[in-house]
Amino acid sequence: MWDVGIYIALIAAVLGVIIAVVAAVTVFVIRAKRKKNQNLSDYADMELQQLSCSVRTAASDKKVSFEGSQEALDVHLTSRKTAMVESYAIEELMKATQDFNPSNQIEGNVYHGRLNGKNMAIRCIKTEHISNIEIKLLNDATHQHPNIIRLLGTCVTQGSNSFLVFEYAKNGSLKDWLHGGLAIKNQFIASCYCFLTWKQRLRISLDVAVALQYMHQNMNPSSVHRNIKSKHIFLDEDFNAKISNFGVENCVEDETKYPDVSTNPATWNLGYLAPEYLHQGVVSPAIDIFAYGVVLLEILSGKTPIARPDKKGGNNVWLSEKIKDILVSENGDELQKWMDSALGENYSIDTVLTLANLARACTEDDPSSRPTAGEIVEKLLRLVDESTEDEHMLICESSCKPLVNSSTNKTSE
Repeated sequence: MWDVGIYIALIAAVLGVIIAVVAAVTVFVIRAKRKKNQNLSDYADMELQQLSCSVRTAASDKKVSFEGSQEALDVHLTSRKTAMVESYAIEELMKATQDFNPSNQIEGNVYHGRLNGKNMAIRCIKTEHISNIEIKLLNDATHQHPNIIRLLGTCVTQGSNSFLVFEYAKNGSLKDWLHGGLAIKNQFIASCYCFLTWKQRLRISLDVAVALQYMHQNMNPSSVHRNIKSKHIFLDEDFNAKISNFGVENCVEDETKYPDVSTNPATWNLGYLAPEYLHQGVVSPAIDIFAYGVVLLEILSGKTPIARPDKKGGNNVWLSEKIKDILVSENGDELQKWMDSALGENYSIDTVLTLANLARACTEDDPSSRPTAGEIVEKLLRLVDESTEDEHMLICESSCKPLVNSSTNKTSE
């Protein structure tokens, strides 16, 4: 009986060992399978990520990213906010502009183009200057603010000229509407007698101020445009104003080589330059405010920043100086006579006086005496809200049916 008991105990022990071994093997196999499945899953995820990257690359082989360096590929794969712009071939731009046909010229080195059903403004720039353009800054700003012309793409060539492609503003530049221009004779405006209504002018003034507020106070770091002028303010199909040339030119155009203002229209640009920039090269947000003040005076008067004298042999008339003389005289009739005659009497003289004083403050010689963009926006918002102009004067109606012939206002320019 003892032998039988011993055999049973041995058999039970052997069975226990066998069961333990089987259990251990089973656990090992299960763990191995799980690890293998996890590896396969990780590999599949990696394959899927690579495939996704490949698909995105294939689907957008004309895209170029300016968000960071080539080493930050992992950031590009995970970020959904990476700013992208098109990279155009020169053949595409030639097709869009009919080989840069003069009939497509907007002004200077900017052409209207149409490609794949999309309107665009194409600006020619020296290839050597491309590296100086703050593409990332330009791209970020233009995609975040409705009052800054959007950058759509670039075309960098091996030749002397390359191109920047911007959104197209259907109604041309503010300069076209106030002073006439090439665009006004071409596709933008059907009649040279069209003009901007008082409500439109108020809204344009506000739009430009809002864009400057964004650049000066909301961007990080803050930015200075340096080249605010009426020809760099464009109007879309609803007459919303958008500033252009932001981030493109690192310095204001040198117009000082044209000393005779009366014989060279290009020297209108001198009228936009703040004294501290013109004489000392000082760059700050205040130089944008000075230029904005001059634009505001253009909007009010319909006159150019620098005009020929009324009498032969007289001095050239600077808007920034003229308004000071008018306001000092406190002569309401003189102020009304100075206003753009295209408006007739369809404006509030109190609002005009407020805007004239604001423009004068913007063009003070002392930069510290000029208002900030935020202060300008606050004041203009009140003026727009208080505007009592009739609803039938909205947007395009009176622009196509002028009350007076605006050409009569150009004699003093």
